[in-house]
Amino acid sequence: MIQDTSLEIYLKRIYPDLTERQRPVLHFLRNAGGDHTNAEIASALNLPINHITPRTLELREDGLVLQSCRRRCKVTGNSAKAWRAKYPVITAAPFPEKQKVENTNSLF
Repeated sequence: MIQDTSLEIYLKRIYPDLTERQRPVLHFLRNAGGDHTNAEIASALNLPINHITPRTLELREDGLVLQSCRRRCKVTGNSAKAWRAKYPVITAAPFPEKQKVENTNSLF
């Protein structure tokens, strides 16, 4: 019997549709817990803020990220919107990795 858990839904339905730049942002928000500003996400992922801000907008438009609150950013010290993942937080979510498949029936 296959259970339709939130992890299975995430890995089968949501994760494959994300762009390469959206994946780390959503993964961070789902696993870090709490709420985070764009600058905090950028700092945690070691990416420029201009890579994060458009991704949070896209993820919000897709209904995967919600505005949590407006608070003082831990990175900039300024008041900023903070985001959280809409779906339940998953700790240590495994992402599918490309597996090397040995072809033992090679014709060459």
